[in-house]
Amino acid sequence: MGNSYEVGASFADVDGVRLHYARTGDPTGPTLALVNMASHNLTCWEPLLAELEADFDVVRFDIRGTGRSGWGNDSDFTFARYADDLAGLLDHLHVERAVVVGVAYGARTAARFAIDHADKLAGLGLFDVALTPPVEQTGQRELAEQARALLAEAGEPEVELQKYWRFYENRDAALAAHTAHEREPDTTDMLGHVTVPAMVACGRQDMNLEQAERIAAAIPGSRFEVMEMTGHASPFFRPALVASLIGELVRATR
Repeated sequence: MGNSYEVGASFADVDGVRLHYARTGDPTGPTLALVNMASHNLTCWEPLLAELEADFDVVRFDIRGTGRSGWGNDSDFTFARYADDLAGLLDHLHVERAVVVGVAYGARTAARFAIDHADKLAGLGLFDVALTPPVEQTGQRELAEQARALLAEAGEPEVELQKYWRFYENRDAALAAHTAHEREPDTTDMLGHVTVPAMVACGRQDMNLEQAERIAAAIPGSRFEVMEMTGHASPFFRPALVASLIGELVRATR
């Protein structure tokens, strides 16, 4: 797939901020809103995008300050604001309810969306998630190497990472956008009211595994999945598995 970041750009004005988004897939299918992991833009879903587009109306966007999206005041770099932006984008697209799936940092926004915009939530997917203030991440590289070695031994293809998945237009804004977790409290206990189908999934080789299991326990009736041979940023290890799990979540909402 070529550098799709350079073509087909769409923008929406949400509370005075110009948000970059893409809407692709089956317009007659359930709407699936995807929230990017940290330091990545909306193209980072490419390894699993074709499978999701086959059945679902897929909405992706760059949170304020990242990718090609604009930003407002420094005080607006919060997960609550990112969740409000997604709600505003869905309104712009005339989407009443969506299954919201976030990976890693994006899962924090997805969780906040579930807390603040339950009326717009059809289903919730939290992948590679921790909701505490900064958690220890120094061992992620070593665990990632272990996961890749296991995948190679199993004959699984390696995902070729693309530089443009990490493109952003303003370095300072992107840095500010990705520090919200340093200032915000753990929101795990606020997820107890979630009543829609929910899935929490984490790689076996991910330092967030213990936190992910705790979050799953806090969401009534949620499904918890451990992804074998998978490190942090699971779509870059086993995209077919992640797409399959997301598909199962969306179908559970029908």
